[in-house]
Amino acid sequence: MDMKKLFFKLFLFCFIISGLMPFFNAPAEAAGATLFLSPAAGTYAVGKSFTVNVMVNSGGGVGVNAAEGTIKYDPAYLSIGSLSKTGTIFSLWTAEPVFSNTEGKISFGGGSPSAYKGAAGSIFSINFTAKKAGETAVNFTSGIVLAADGKGTNVFSGFGQAKYVLEDKAGGEETPKPKPKDEPKKDEPKGILPPTPEISSPTHPETDIWYTDNRPEFEWKILSDLTNVSYLINDNPTADPGVTPEGIVETKKFDPVKDGTWYFHLKYQNRYGWGNPAHRKFMVDSTPPESFRVTVDNESDSTNPTPKIIFKTTDKTSGLDYYGLQIGTQSIRLSVAEMEQGFYRPSALAPGEYHMDVAAFDKAGNAASSSATFTVDSLKAPIITDLPKIMDRREDLIVRGTSFYPRVTVKLFIGQSDKDIKEFSTQTDDQGNWSYFHAEKLARGNYKVWAKIIDGRGAQSLDSTVNILTVISPAIMEAYGWWILFLLLAIIMILTFYILYQRNKFRTEKMRIKSETEEMKQKLSKIFAALREEVDELIELADKKPGLSESEQRIKEKLEESLDISEEFIGKEVDDIEKEIKLDEKDGVK
Repeated sequence: MDMKKLFFKLFLFCFIISGLMPFFNAPAEAAGATLFLSPAAGTYAVGKSFTVNVMVNSGGGVGVNAAEGTIKYDPAYLSIGSLSKTGTIFSLWTAEPVFSNTEGKISFGGGSPSAYKGAAGSIFSINFTAKKAGETAVNFTSGIVLAADGKGTNVFSGFGQAKYVLEDKAGGEETPKPKPKDEPKKDEPKGILPPTPEISSPTHPETDIWYTDNRPEFEWKILSDLTNVSYLINDNPTADPGVTPEGIVETKKFDPVKDGTWYFHLKYQNRYGWGNPAHRKFMVDSTPPESFRVTVDNESDSTNPTPKIIFKTTDKTSGLDYYGLQIGTQSIRLSVAEMEQGFYRPSALAPGEYHMDVAAFDKAGNAASSSATFTVDSLKAPIITDLPKIMDRREDLIVRGTSFYPRVTVKLFIGQSDKDIKEFSTQTDDQGNWSYFHAEKLARGNYKVWAKIIDGRGAQSLDSTVNILTVISPAIMEAYGWWILFLLLAIIMILTFYILYQRNKFRTEKMRIKSETEEMKQKLSKIFAALREEVDELIELADKKPGLSESEQRIKEKLEESLDISEEFIGKEVDDIEKEIKLDEKDGVK
């Protein structure tokens, strides 16, 4: 055994150094860890088997990750059939749990990479068989519990002992034996009894709400000094669970219970005795409401848009909470009070066939459902009797028609496409005739026009035949004739004034040019005459002799010839200008 302990400690040391190095500086806060047996007491029949769990309480702090120990039992009273590691908190074993029915001894050593924190960690379980009647003890003789603090600190603080009563009984079943009232021994000092437990439930978290789960589960905290717990389920709100030991357990899930209101009772035991019980109410309803049938009454009118939908049921445990209806795409929720009269009348339904589902829900959420199919017939469609096929967009639209129903509403629909349909309404007279005046002007295009009837109950007809209306724009002269005439007259007047203005301007310019031409003609005549005289004087002065010589005469003639040609050419150009002016006057330009 010494070699096993040495191997165990070496293994833990290597494991801690390699895997938990980051925590070497963490303080060892897991103090007061204990090893104990659960249940710690009980009465069992000779020849029958019972199970005892070997457990560890980490004592809080950082938790524990290794333990070893030795357990002694009397082989004259008990025999071990097997050891089981099912549900153990350890995954590594330096010494597998082993037993000897000859020596009456069990030894074990194990650990885990992760820390365990809790008050009831299972290490392994022992399957004992009672051999003969009497009282026998099962006790720890040695133990070590190491903290998961990175140092392998031994935080073991004590053992829990167990004592069992073995009886000769024919039933062979575990029969709890109520303990007599605890009377402190003279040589045993009185202590503090355990507190009243605080109970929670993951399956029934609220005490005043009904649940469908009929397998209740409850949880509570295990204190370090507990030696046992006792619990009970019944319908008594103040019952005591008695002194039947159930071991050191912190949760219990029960087999299915019947529907109804129940109470879970729990109390703790420590070495000084049993504490006061705690009571927790829970309510179970796993049964749906009673089956029912849905019927539809249209009150002898197939066009009735609001028929009576008749249904009703009950729930004997939690009671009905509400009804849910699905009519076509419409979802409705009805309280139980709204269904006191036994039927429901929906809002007005459009003509058609409907499938309806009705579900009754109880306060636990169970549901019973039923369905039905019914039809709402349509009213007869109206007839459009007067609607133009083509109309001017300036004209007023008047639609007339007839129907089979007096004093009902006619819905008229007008639109160019399915997206811009507009709805208008009018009323039929005592004979069922109707008319509608459309106050708005319609834009150019093609329109769809149809109608349907809605009476005072909300019953509807099918749509009438769709009529096509074409709206056109008027001819441009017809639409804008006077405006065009006024515009043309204005343009003519403006052009007339402009022509007169230009003509007057041209005439003034022409008179100026004519005057300038006459003046230029006179000046040219004078210039050429002066030039001829000047030529003669120059020739005479050239030789300072009176008269002209033959050569001078020729020069003179040449000069005069040149002057004549120039005068003739310039005169011709001036004459051409005078002719143009006279031609314009002859053509009527003045």
